[in-house]
Amino acid sequence: MVVAIAVTGVLSVATVLTGLITNEASAQQRWPGSLEVIRTHAWQSLGVLAMLLVGLTVALVVLPEGGATTPAGPEEPSGDDAEPPTPPVGEETAPVEEGRKAQQERLTRLSTGLVSRLGRRRTAYPLDLSLAELHRMDLFVPGRLARYHERAPETGEPVVAALVARLCGGESVLLLGEPGSGKSLSLYGVALALRRAGLRPIPLRALDALEVVGDLRTAGLDPMEAADAVVLVDGLDEASELADGGPLTAALLDLLGHGPALVTSRTREYEEWIAFETTGISFDEVFVLRGWSVEIEFADYLSRLQRHGLITDPGLYRTVVTSERLTRLVKRPLYARMLTFIGPDAATRVSSASNLYGEYLNRLGRTTDFAVRGSHPGWGGQSLSVWQAAAWLVHAQDLPADAIPMAELFAALTPDSGRGAEIRALDQVIDRRTLHGTEVGEFLHYSFYENLLARHIRNRLLSDLSTEQAVVALRHDLTREVRHHLIGQLQELADRGLGERLSELYRKLRDEPGLDPADRLIVCNLLVYLISRTSPAAPEQLSTLLHRERDEFLLSAILWALCHHRSDFALSRFFSLLQYDPEFRACSRGYVLYYYGDVRTGRPPFLDRPPYLPHERTTTRVLAMFESPTFQAIPAQRRYVDLYTFMDIYLVRHETIGGRSLSTLGAAVDALSGQGLTQAMEEKLSDMLQTISRRPIPDANPTSFAG
Repeated sequence: MVVAIAVTGVLSVATVLTGLITNEASAQQRWPGSLEVIRTHAWQSLGVLAMLLVGLTVALVVLPEGGATTPAGPEEPSGDDAEPPTPPVGEETAPVEEGRKAQQERLTRLSTGLVSRLGRRRTAYPLDLSLAELHRMDLFVPGRLARYHERAPETGEPVVAALVARLCGGESVLLLGEPGSGKSLSLYGVALALRRAGLRPIPLRALDALEVVGDLRTAGLDPMEAADAVVLVDGLDEASELADGGPLTAALLDLLGHGPALVTSRTREYEEWIAFETTGISFDEVFVLRGWSVEIEFADYLSRLQRHGLITDPGLYRTVVTSERLTRLVKRPLYARMLTFIGPDAATRVSSASNLYGEYLNRLGRTTDFAVRGSHPGWGGQSLSVWQAAAWLVHAQDLPADAIPMAELFAALTPDSGRGAEIRALDQVIDRRTLHGTEVGEFLHYSFYENLLARHIRNRLLSDLSTEQAVVALRHDLTREVRHHLIGQLQELADRGLGERLSELYRKLRDEPGLDPADRLIVCNLLVYLISRTSPAAPEQLSTLLHRERDEFLLSAILWALCHHRSDFALSRFFSLLQYDPEFRACSRGYVLYYYGDVRTGRPPFLDRPPYLPHERTTTRVLAMFESPTFQAIPAQRRYVDLYTFMDIYLVRHETIGGRSLSTLGAAVDALSGQGLTQAMEEKLSDMLQTISRRPIPDANPTSFAG
């Protein structure tokens, strides 16, 4: 076509020139020979030439490329029955088809590799088996699901079948569960079922999402372009970087924005912060993994273990079913697996979850020592100490507990001469993998890290600590989970002299010159908490500390602890300070916001001052606490302070509350009637509740509410 147009253009120019020449020649001279005919009939000659040009142009257009003629074939269909023209084989169809097949093969290999990587992860028991081996040996006991907002019914849908059905239907699902409830095992089961259904599961850890997305882009792959790809994200609660709204958040949103997808997370972490950081991610369904029952899931698990010779004594079932405390423990699959490891004899000594961890880790330490000594005869038998030191190092150096840089951990813990033995001991409780080209690790279960850290701190507290050593041990605040493990471990010891030693340490720290003010507040606050929870003489010891204390932050900590011990004097003092000391009120509100996660940075004291921070996490968690049946078992003095401080957060912000939240608050306030509070205290709570239950006039709150 291009050649035809070019020829036509050239000949057109020639025609024009011929016409001009003819015109000129006819006017001035005679042409020789037969050309005289053209001169004498100039315009007729021009017409003939034009017709020849048109014919030549048409011939060039219809002529096939290369000048070859095409043999006649059958008559082509026309109209609606006509097929679209097919590109010549080898020029378009083959490369496109081959490229598509190659991409599908790469995506299949990626899916297979990611499923295998997930399957290599280990679980709490049996420790030498991976998730894949547990499934292959039929040791996976499927749990049951309940919809997040319908958790009361005792029945539920089988976890794997229910999740696969929704994913195959194109839905995105969030799966919540307590630590050790079986989320990762269930996710692996879903991946296998999807593969059997002819789909391509893309399972990954939330922390690995950025790396996986990068690998996909490098390979020119987009799993969401494949209709049979299903993304499975495990451990959304591990991805603390979500709070920054950075590349990890973008990578997760990219993976989850197309659906279908399955995402797992620990329940409390999701409720308290993830839901507020991932508003761009939505789910069609939210499920919660139910706990096991002794008669169904636990009995099933024991029979599977017995079939494979992993346990021989069936007496554990009888031990558990006849014990109320053990029956409560085995509702969490992690605890059930730990019980099967320690056996029925040790199980009879278990009185709490903290006690169970102690029995489990002690036995695991002895088992590991025996195994390490087989290849390192000089091993002294200190696996448990190595694990505790590793947990402490992660905490003290603020390393990510779910992505510990292993080279850094090994360098800090193991001298070159003994590195092989200590690495083998660490490998018993730490799973290693590669993240962004670096070897990282994590404890087989996050609660192992928390318990081992608490054990390390417990041992430090039981030694004769100097003030400097106490600051080193306690200057990094502890999470609620670590605090609970630590309290459980200290309570088991029943050391009657511990409270007095901690009180004396508090007094020394208050007078220690040159101590960083924030460190002093953190350590003293933790000491108050430990005294109040572990010492039989806590009311007397805390009252003695109170008489000398003038710092608002520590005053609040001591009074709160005394109210937990039903002290009317402490409540009266607390009430007076809340009424007339704006600094104390701001400090009390600030600590509540810090404790429940709305204040995520900074060092104490935490003052709730303008411009006020949002308080969604605090509101969600505190209202859930008020709704819990166990809240009524808390001493009235402590409940009063909780209610006052929470409503004060709304008052200083001139915010209102309504609906179910208002009903919850109203019921909690009413429940304090007749609990020995003064009339002034009851009236104050009623006034506060009335004020935040309607839209107040700005700057028109009573003077006693002024911030």
